[in-house]
Amino acid sequence: MPRALKNDPALYTYDEAVRARCGPLLCGVDEAGRGPLCGPVACAAVILDPQNPVPGVNDSKKLSEARREELYESITQSALAWKVVLVGPERIDAVNILNATMEGMAAAVAGLGQTPGLVLVDGNRTPPGITAPVQCVVKGDATSASIAAASILAKVTRDRVLYELDRQYPQYGLAQHKGYGTAQHIEALQKYGPAPFYRQTFLKKLALPPPGQGLGQKGEAVAAKYYRQNGYLVLAHNYRTRFGELDVVLYKGGTVVFAEVKARAGAQKGAPAEAVDAGKRRRLAAAAELWLENSPYAGSPTRFDVVEVTPGGTPGTWQVHCIENAFTV
Repeated sequence: MPRALKNDPALYTYDEAVRARCGPLLCGVDEAGRGPLCGPVACAAVILDPQNPVPGVNDSKKLSEARREELYESITQSALAWKVVLVGPERIDAVNILNATMEGMAAAVAGLGQTPGLVLVDGNRTPPGITAPVQCVVKGDATSASIAAASILAKVTRDRVLYELDRQYPQYGLAQHKGYGTAQHIEALQKYGPAPFYRQTFLKKLALPPPGQGLGQKGEAVAAKYYRQNGYLVLAHNYRTRFGELDVVLYKGGTVVFAEVKARAGAQKGAPAEAVDAGKRRRLAAAAELWLENSPYAGSPTRFDVVEVTPGGTPGTWQVHCIENAFTV
């Protein structure tokens, strides 16, 4: 008897009985990340090799993170076919999380490169668009080895995405809560506001500050408009990193410009550049380097500007004082 049958007799026995009806190409489908406030939902499809079972496959929720990582490598190396599809927040907000998940599952099956004899889907809903025969299995990740393997691929893939987001946006604590609505996470959202990878439809019930109403946010919007009017392309806005935030990132004439915006409610003593001390400059430089690493503009000349935005002479107007090349690093 194969090792995996000794470790997981019920899960593999279930699949063997199904294969007796549908043939060797049995596909398991599952998802990870339907409930969190941010990031994509990951949908996985996998066709295990009945001649090469993977020891230890089980519902991903019952496995440690280290064990899931090990099994991910084993499954992807030994499976006859596998595919993971990520459906992002924009699509989730557009069609709702259920429909986005159904779309992702169908896309994962379509991406296998071969047609299964039967598709086993975790849950009680059949994703539209799957051309092969489909069977829903409630609590399938604890019933079928194929679905359990898909749950592992989906969970590991989504966790890797969240770890990368945590590296870029450490203020949210994503590595700890994986995007779920914990007290720590909601507190961070109330303090920093949502980043672009958040699901806006999931945030409606949270008491978050309205976007763009703070003085700092208003100043950044005014500065971005000023640069656009002067022929600059705005590449990023409020880019958060573990070193701090880049207010506005711009491009013109082959140069990438990182603008630090200082919005003031009225006249204050001292030039705006004075507010950017040596420590702040080092953090901005480190954040800029990280942004460049993750952009197609790596290797371009750079410039650091400081922009002061203050109220104009009449209500609703603003004055912009831009200091180009305010400091070097």
